Amino acid sequence: MAGSRLTYSADHDACGVGFIAQLGGPPSHGLVERGLKALARLAHRGGVDADGRSGDGAGLLVSLPKSFFRRVARRDGIELPQQFAVAMVFLQPGREPQTAETIRTTAAKYNLSFLGWRTVPTDASILGPRSNDSLPQIGQCFIAPGSGSHGIKSGDSEGINFELQLFRLRQELESTPDSPYYCSLSSKTIVYKGLLTPEQLPAFYLDLNAPEFESAFVIFHQRYSTNTQPSWKLAQPFRLVAHNGEINTISGNRRWFQARSEAVRRQVGLTSNCLLLQPGMSDSASFDNALEACLRSGSNIVESTLRLVPPAWEHDEHLDPALRSFLGGTAAEQEPWDGPAALIFSDGEVVGAKLDRNGLRPLRYTLTSDGLLIVGSEVGIADLTEKQVIERQRLGPGEMLIADPVRGEFFRP
Repeated sequence: MAGSRLTYSADHDACGVGFIAQLGGPPSHGLVERGLKALARLAHRGGVDADGRSGDGAGLLVSLPKSFFRRVARRDGIELPQQFAVAMVFLQPGREPQTAETIRTTAAKYNLSFLGWRTVPTDASILGPRSNDSLPQIGQCFIAPGSGSHGIKSGDSEGINFELQLFRLRQELESTPDSPYYCSLSSKTIVYKGLLTPEQLPAFYLDLNAPEFESAFVIFHQRYSTNTQPSWKLAQPFRLVAHNGEINTISGNRRWFQARSEAVRRQVGLTSNCLLLQPGMSDSASFDNALEACLRSGSNIVESTLRLVPPAWEHDEHLDPALRSFLGGTAAEQEPWDGPAALIFSDGEVVGAKLDRNGLRPLRYTLTSDGLLIVGSEVGIADLTEKQVIERQRLGPGEMLIADPVRGEFFRP
């Protein structure tokens, strides 16, 4: 039923993508600054409109800077509890009151509390004409567990899971007519993105310059697409993924996803009118939808990524037996999302990078003696003066690396 409402166009791109994390160190604003500088050095990987100022899209995905949001919310008279989430919303100008009320009433259905609305401070004077003409109103709202959900933990396996409840909330909000676009709605991460060049990103979003805006990692993306009209919502990163490449099997992937969607909706507790696959989006956005559905169905982010983008494992004599068993089991349940792709992904706790099994997109990493990990589509994106490089390598076909910044763990390809 829902499949007839979906329309897509082909997508070919050669984006710049990467992440920076500090293993074992606290979140910092310096890491955000490093991410912005790395993004600026990928500017040549993106497209710019004929006006010379409208970018094809740039953005960051970071761990939620809770101290920053507590401070700015307090300025608006909002006291945030120990556990809260932030929605980053693109909406039509003038629709803020209606959007806030819709979020409030829908949140109550999921035992969640709408705490208030914040208009994101921006500087539109730096935008090019094309970007400015399509500029949405950009707001943030704060969500907390309801009065009967004080024990919610993001890793709770017994049922009520804050991130799962937020996912259900967003899915229902997106099923309403004229829904705004939710860049992110999470208690762990937030996305700042837009129809911008890398240099414009921190000049447009004033939040990114605040010293309290701290993160344990920074995922960055500079978009270049030759076959999709740029827009604010098609800028990357998406909610979990920054993607460089194209998915050659996208038509089949979307059809198979639609075929399974009713079962997935039942599994994660969604009504039948919720569209797990957002209409009118790029192949990268559809992959992000599929990864999120897999994650909310009970798999962790690493398992979910391996399910959707498996390596060429069948004839690999050196493959770990446990991994072989996992890949063999999932192969019967999930077709691969195939095509030349470099993926950066995070659930807010771990951050990772992966190449598809063809390995036709470049992805390199550098690790310093003090635990600074830089992963990117090319070298030279971060200054390493006064740093001691202890490891430098590239990912091969199908390989994946995982970092847990808080625990200081690094799992190599």
